[in-house]
Amino acid sequence: MNKNPRIQLVLDELARHRRQFEVFCRSLSEDDLATPVPDSPWTVKDYIAHLATVDGVIAAGFQRVSGTSDVVAPDIPAGEPFDIDDWNAAAVEARSGRSLDELLSEAAEHREDMARVFADLDDAHLGIPVPYGMRRASGLPDTPVPLREILWAISLHDPTHTRDILRALPDKSEEPFVKEWLASVPADTVHPDIAARRA
Repeated sequence: MNKNPRIQLVLDELARHRRQFEVFCRSLSEDDLATPVPDSPWTVKDYIAHLATVDGVIAAGFQRVSGTSDVVAPDIPAGEPFDIDDWNAAAVEARSGRSLDELLSEAAEHREDMARVFADLDDAHLGIPVPYGMRRASGLPDTPVPLREILWAISLHDPTHTRDILRALPDKSEEPFVKEWLASVPADTVHPDIAARRA
């Protein structure tokens, strides 16, 4: 248990959604994984590759805030100026030949690093305003958002993109465990400035 209950709330949310997401991923067939997601350049498997990698860039970036220094930078360098869409596209493309097991194994490593970085934060950190955006495609400027709100949005990343995946696999949304899991997710608690700038 983390010494800070506010951080523990985020860590618990991350853990429960990752467990459900892994079960969901392993329920998919190869045809499911190859299905293009409507209104997206990605397939279902590409979304999984995104979630397998993005925690790595988050952990590397946030370790400066927490005082951690041992998180290895991701294999995809962060461009200058940094744009999360460019980074995500490169990370997903680099993993195009990997199996589901390989993706989930990488996801577990990055998630462990990210959770460790988050666990070192305290109440003072949670109130820090952090510029949020980093997406030219949103057409919106970066805006300061309290760090706690960013962590909460990150904790809902798995179910957020599961909903994206279900646009390609609508029948899967009727699976009882999927329906019950997503019904338990307080998506409307994401800070509006974050929601407006998310992919």
